[in-house]
Amino acid sequence: MTRLYPRSTLKRIIHAHEPTLKMAKNVDIKIYVLYLLFLQRLVAEASRQAQLSHDSIIQSRHVIRAVRMVLQQFKG
Repeated sequence: MTRLYPRSTLKRIIHAHEPTLKMAKNVDIKIYVLYLLFLQRLVAEASRQAQLSHDSIIQSRHVIRAVRMVLQQFKG
C-alpha cells in the first residue's frame, strides 16, 4: 500500500508552528483528513461561485470569495 502523504513532513510542519505542544500518536492523520475536507469544500464552493457568475472555469476571484464562506464553516 502506498502512503498518501509523508507523515514525518506533516509532523515537522505542525511542530514548527506549535513547538510547545505535544502531539498524540495519530493527530497528524486527523489534521490531514481535516485539511482534505477543507480543500474539498473550498473547491465545491469556488465551483458554485463560478457558476453564479456564469463562468466555466474557476478563477482566483471565485476562490477568494469561497475562502470566506468555508473558513466560517471550519471555525469552531
